[in-house]
Amino acid sequence: MTIQDLLSMSPDAKTSEGARRLYFSRRWRLLGGDGKWLWGEFEVNSPKPLRAAVDLLNANFFCNCRSRYRPCTHALSLVMILNNQPERITVSSPTEWLFEYQQSLLPRHLREEVGPEGATDSAEMKSGGAAAETASSDSALDRAAAVPDKKTAARLQLMSSGIDELELRLLDIASRGLADTNSLGNDFWEDTANRLTDAKLGGLGNRLRSLIRSGEPDLEQQSSIIGDLYLAIRAWKKRDEIPENNYSELLQYAGVNLKKEVIRAQPGREDHWLVMGSAEGSEDRLRYRRVWLRGEQRKRYALLLEYAFGEQPFERSWPLASSWQGTVHYFPGSYPQRAVFPNPMRGGKSYDGLRGYPDFAAMLHDYRRALALQPWLPSYPVYLAEVRPMTKDGVFTLMDNYDHPLPLPADYQNFYTLLAAGGGTPLSLFAEFDGTHLRPLSLFTGAGLLAV
Repeated sequence: MTIQDLLSMSPDAKTSEGARRLYFSRRWRLLGGDGKWLWGEFEVNSPKPLRAAVDLLNANFFCNCRSRYRPCTHALSLVMILNNQPERITVSSPTEWLFEYQQSLLPRHLREEVGPEGATDSAEMKSGGAAAETASSDSALDRAAAVPDKKTAARLQLMSSGIDELELRLLDIASRGLADTNSLGNDFWEDTANRLTDAKLGGLGNRLRSLIRSGEPDLEQQSSIIGDLYLAIRAWKKRDEIPENNYSELLQYAGVNLKKEVIRAQPGREDHWLVMGSAEGSEDRLRYRRVWLRGEQRKRYALLLEYAFGEQPFERSWPLASSWQGTVHYFPGSYPQRAVFPNPMRGGKSYDGLRGYPDFAAMLHDYRRALALQPWLPSYPVYLAEVRPMTKDGVFTLMDNYDHPLPLPADYQNFYTLLAAGGGTPLSLFAEFDGTHLRPLSLFTGAGLLAV
């Protein structure tokens, strides 16, 4: 579903003209989006503003105005803003009223489990109370109340329903086998991912969608992802018993977003940080960027993850090999990686202390230790001191000094750049490791860091 497809759904020329007038209006406020939904509030001569939202994937239009046409001028105007001025839209989590509307779109059996009220009272949430009976214990809700979501109790119930359904689907896959499941086509995986997203388990849904984006089915990758999902299911069912840090990581893996303001309130780590590498991509209608920093004193990595709509620029520029002084605040977890860096200042001095892994054995040893702490580790940053790009059985790989190979991702485009830069000699590079593949992000040369 493209933006032009959405605009073409205007019921008549009059509605389109009215939407164009509202597009220029200064009465829009709280314009937001998350890649799947777009929403905003329009001020009118009333105590409460008009509320409009658009489901970008399924062409579902919502507005509480009195127009009998759908889409109305307000909803169409939101699409025009996305098309022409995406910088006006803030990437964020859905508002309370949109959350309630999304619940109304769910299958009846899920809505009934959430209940008619659908949420706890905000005053009760501040004190850690729960308004409705849930399959979870009170202690789980109290712990989840730390997540900045006023609909915590309802969301936990909805997520638990999605977890139960996912378990049944994974057991069915195990019964029929991956080869037979793949014969159902990508629609099966997409449908399962969409149902997870509907149940507020967007993180798990995105893991399944990665199977579709990878092209031809990779049974090893599929087995790994299904194993991670089943581990998440078992952890969710015992979430009252797992340590606090692991519980926080489980929520983040499932798709619960923590607000940056909450993260900034956490204790920070002061250091001199070097930008080691970055990667960009897109999910739905959002562009994302991963930026890896390394602290000079503590030798710890920090991952900055940013999102933007369309061609809207990211919040800040992080040039490769630039250094910054300041305090980063990590997201909670037993092996924290993701962080926010609210007030960086130019380093203005040389960066020392880089030491790379001499071989893959040392790297894998540390990776296993990290995985024992955080079993849903999405990627592991590595600085490799001496590797050589080679082809092995038609697969692009990197070899260490002991001729142990690790493959590059099938979609990696810069293998021949590495080959030319090395000229047969070992290279020093920074990469992301996902447990199977190495994805180089930057190359250390005599002139400094080079993006690859």
